[in-house]
Amino acid sequence: MTELPPDPARLRAILRYLDEQLAGNETVGIYLRLQRDAARKALAAAERRAAPQPQRPPRPRRAAPAPVTGPASSALPPTGYVIEPKKHSKHPAPALYHLADCTMPQRETSPVTPDQIRLGLRDPLGILAACEFCAPDNNLETDD
Repeated sequence: MTELPPDPARLRAILRYLDEQLAGNETVGIYLRLQRDAARKALAAAERRAAPQPQRPPRPRRAAPAPVTGPASSALPPTGYVIEPKKHSKHPAPALYHLADCTMPQRETSPVTPDQIRLGLRDPLGILAACEFCAPDNNLETDD
């Protein structure tokens, strides 16, 4: 409808007709608005998924601690075990002992002898536990 009539009577009739059409098609209008809103939300979600995500650099793997050499080696003999301390003194998780070549420690480790591990395991407070990844307790029984 590009041209509207100039007289008020016909303009009122056209408006009455358009209002009746809108009232009769209100359900269709609501449905279409809901579908449009759902399509907009789906488009926004698809665009978020397609957007390049910032890449986190890979976490470097720790190498096994180097064996102790030099004059200090007589004070602490190199062993096949290391101990990883607790995060802090009041942390509920115990200190962990690992095989020396285990890559799971997250903090600085120190070499430890099998006897020291056995002593720590006897503590009733449970201050020492085996690493679940490298399972050093499987080898501990055979070391003597």
